[in-house]
Amino acid sequence: MVYTLKWVFVILHIITAGAWFGLGLRLSAWARKTVELSGEPAQVMAEDGQRTVKLMTIFIVLTAVFSVTAFVLGGAFAAYGPAYHSSLLLMLLLLLDQVLVIRPAWGTLVTAVSSEGPSSGEIMTSAKKRIAIGTGVGHLMWLILLVLMFANRLFGI
Repeated sequence: MVYTLKWVFVILHIITAGAWFGLGLRLSAWARKTVELSGEPAQVMAEDGQRTVKLMTIFIVLTAVFSVTAFVLGGAFAAYGPAYHSSLLLMLLLLLDQVLVIRPAWGTLVTAVSSEGPSSGEIMTSAKKRIAIGTGVGHLMWLILLVLMFANRLFGI
């Protein structure tokens, strides 16, 4: 029973991690286009992107919950090697990247698009760069996590 439940959480972990990755693929381009536009179209894109960022946050939190649950059900630290231990740390860093970099940067972009101040262009450019860096680093960590999860099968670690 525990073995089956563990695999249910592994599958849920894979689905939510894939959803986070997929939603973030076009986020940098979306931010760039939002900065290029002005007025109502920019506000619509910024608000729509905000919904995407909220979904990404939900999916990465669920990914972390499902991965830790599967890890514990599978035997926790005693059953898994260093690759999985490293994966847990990277999962935490990925979650922090989403919550502390991507989400606030997009919030700043939405606020800057809504205001018509003279410095809003600089603020939007800064937010756009933080979004690009946050999603790029997040996708890199995601790919490293993917390799680490299969390291024991691929490299015997």
